[in-house]
This record gives sequence, structure tokens and C-alpha cells, in this order.
Amino acid sequence: MKNKILLLFLLLLFVFSGFAQNLPASWFELGLSKELVKNLQLEFNPELRMLEDFKMDSYILEGGFSYKLQKYLTIASYYRYENTWDYKNSTGAYKGQKYLHRLALEVKSGFDINRFDFQFRIRYTQGLYANNDASDFRYRAKVEYDIRKSKFVPYLSAEIFHDLSIPDITRDNISGGLKYVDKIRYTASLNYVINKNNDVGLFYRLQNNRIKEINTNIVGLSYDHDF
Repeated sequence: MKNKILLLFLLLLFVFSGFAQNLPASWFELGLSKELVKNLQLEFNPELRMLEDFKMDSYILEGGFSYKLQKYLTIASYYRYENTWDYKNSTGAYKGQKYLHRLALEVKSGFDINRFDFQFRIRYTQGLYANNDASDFRYRAKVEYDIRKSKFVPYLSAEIFHDLSIPDITRDNISGGLKYVDKIRYTASLNYVINKNNDVGLFYRLQNNRIKEINTNIVGLSYDHDF
């Protein structure tokens, strides 16, 4: 049974990746965490993002704390530094690089049903400078499946972005309903649990920018370590 589930999930990854008309972008994610005291964790989550032609897109340094208030409720706060490349406005040796600083607050919850693990997250982010004070809400739903006697853990997720800095006149150009939704990310991933402190993952992600009407196909690798 577990082999059939794995084959079905790998087929799903392959089908999703088939939507890509060009080479996909590449993302690499690292998750490091350490429990400082009971229920309080220190986290560090850097990322590297490459464009379709393997040019630098951005790198992210994110760190913060999460605290488990109770079994079904966790709160967290993070600081994020992001360095992005803007090739269209490239000038000099720095290729139009931009430096972004953000704070984020989030609430997470979830529950298990049989071998399914459902997770929900609401995150609010705020830029820290006058010329970069954009803010948004992000809503994510995720479901994992615990395959019996297997170290493979597949999951699916969807994340909705509501950028509060986008004016209404721009939102009027969004086709269809849900005008407040300016971006959606769909992710299918297959993780492998090396041991209780380490796991690696391979994922495919489809990012739909509803304002620009652009879909971005992304393949990525993730690694998580719990000290």
C-alpha cells in the first residue's frame, strides 16, 4: 500500500512539473531549530532562490522564535533580511540589487485525523523602512500523510497572499473573484526522514501572480535539522 501511495505522489509531482513551459526556477531551503526551554524554539531559516537561467534571484536570512502555547496553538515572530537582484534595472556591478528588512508575526494550529496531519498558518509581515513599508497577510493550509512503516512523508500545501500595499485600482485588473488574493503558491513535496533530527525534501511549487497573470514553476530542495 505504501509503495502505491509513493508512486501516486511522485506521479503527481511529475504531472505538476509538466505544466512548466520553460525551465523552472530553483529554490533551496534550510531549516534549523533548537529548543531553548520547554515549548520555546529558536529558528533559523535561510533560503537561496535562482531564476530559470540559474541567475541569482534572491537570498534570504530569516530567524526568530516560536512558542507553543498549547497542543493546538503556536505563536512565532521572525526577522527577515532579503537581498534581491533586479536585472531589468541593472546598474553597475551590483546588478540593481535591493535589500529588504521585514518583521513577521504568525499563528499556527493543526490536528491529526488517522494518518493525516492538517496544519494551518496565518502570517503577517511588515517592511521596516519608509521606502519599503509594504505589509501583507499570508494564509497557508498544509496536509501531510504518515505512510505506515516508511520514512517518506508526502505533503500538499496552498498559500494565499494578500498584499495590503496594492491599491484598489490595481486589484480591479485581477480576473475572476477574490480580488484581495494577489498571489497563490501551490506546493507538492516528498520528504525523507533520515532520523528524528534530520530530514530532506524534494518539492515542486507553482506560484500564480494574479495581478501580472504570470505562473512561475519552481523545483526545490529542503533540509531540516533539529539540534
